[in-house]
Amino acid sequence: MIRFLLVVFLGNLFTGFSQNTKVKFFDKLACTKYISDGTEMYNNGRTSDALMFFRQAKVKNPNNWKAYFWLATSEFELNSFNLALENANKALELTKDKTDSDLQILLGRINHKLNMIESAIGYFKNAKSDLGDKLAIEYDIPIYLEQCEFALNEQKNGIQNKRISISNKLNSKYDEYGPILIDGGKQLFFTARNSETTGGNLNPEDQRFFEDMYHAVWNAELGDWTLKEETFEGINTEGFDALSFVSRDGLYGLGTLNTAASKEKSTTSSDIFEINTDIPGTWGGLEIIKNTGINNSFFDGAATITDTIYNEDETFSQTMYFVSDRMGDKTLTDIYSIEKKNGVWQTAKLLPKEINTKGRETTPFITPDGKYLFFSSDALKGMGGYDIYYSENLGQTWGKPVNLGAKFNTVNDDSHFQIYFDLKKVVLAGIEENDGVFNYDIFEVNIEGMDYPFLK
Repeated sequence: MIRFLLVVFLGNLFTGFSQNTKVKFFDKLACTKYISDGTEMYNNGRTSDALMFFRQAKVKNPNNWKAYFWLATSEFELNSFNLALENANKALELTKDKTDSDLQILLGRINHKLNMIESAIGYFKNAKSDLGDKLAIEYDIPIYLEQCEFALNEQKNGIQNKRISISNKLNSKYDEYGPILIDGGKQLFFTARNSETTGGNLNPEDQRFFEDMYHAVWNAELGDWTLKEETFEGINTEGFDALSFVSRDGLYGLGTLNTAASKEKSTTSSDIFEINTDIPGTWGGLEIIKNTGINNSFFDGAATITDTIYNEDETFSQTMYFVSDRMGDKTLTDIYSIEKKNGVWQTAKLLPKEINTKGRETTPFITPDGKYLFFSSDALKGMGGYDIYYSENLGQTWGKPVNLGAKFNTVNDDSHFQIYFDLKKVVLAGIEENDGVFNYDIFEVNIEGMDYPFLK
């Protein structure tokens, strides 16, 4: 019996040593320095660089819970949610203060992104209890809880997401988004940030490649899309190039250009451009719109426009909707409208507060008749991240935005919605896991038989 107890004691002792490795004094100091330097980098937006420092901190002192916490925080920001969960759980295991609110919030957000909603709710409630109601509001915990409850309710109601990948050939470990169809759905334009981007430049802010525009045609024999690389040769720049709208006849397009961070520097920020052609699927050069109501020193982009409307007084007009951060001191990004009357741009107007929040509204799409506006927001009631909403044009005002629900939205970002009534199809972009990393892919949704006001 004594020998048995001694074996058990020694086994527990060695297990304890394996869980709490003895760390040298100078390694502890090095760990603290790595965390300090990494935190400064993280706070300055250099998340990828900070990640390397936090990894070194973990190596130097595998018993320091803050090394795991900051490593998980960086991985979360870089959309490596599975790794973030692993390191956040390790931080929770090591910390002596099991109610650390920052760690509880991080665990809540990670579980939320991984669609483990009930676990996320538990962590958010722990943080709220620790912080109190007033501080919880400052940390957006009520918003996170509301998003979790929304997503959980959709699950309980048995609502299934209807999106399917538009192509496993086009979707990759990089970001693909902004899908646009023409030619009866046989031609596809989209934007991507992959290693083949023109100039091969990395954005210094997020260490990801710049944007380029892409064109693909449907290959019936292969049953998949085939890239036409020549379409945007000589048009894509070494900066950010994104197409956001193409007319249904394929002859006119709108997009966003930003070369401020490239050697070209033809723009000082993001500007909206027009592009024209006589043959659908081919394009002439980009032309920046010369109107200060549309383009100025702020971010302006993601434009969409109605068909031409002919009025009884023999005038004709179109209305463009676009995104800008020109009110960034009060809100983040908002949606504006501007009328083009008899070929002349009028004055840009901010859409009402029912649509624009203090958060981010982005990627608008207006139906050709101007009746319905679709857009994404991260501040209206939703499932998490950016959700897609629609609002009806009531003439002098807009209807209250309606969340499209779990058929289209997920707990991650969903955006770049465009609808094709004749094809009974929607295309959009959303976050999907690829090789352990979550990034934007492009999807389609069959809307036949669905019950929404805009389909009646």
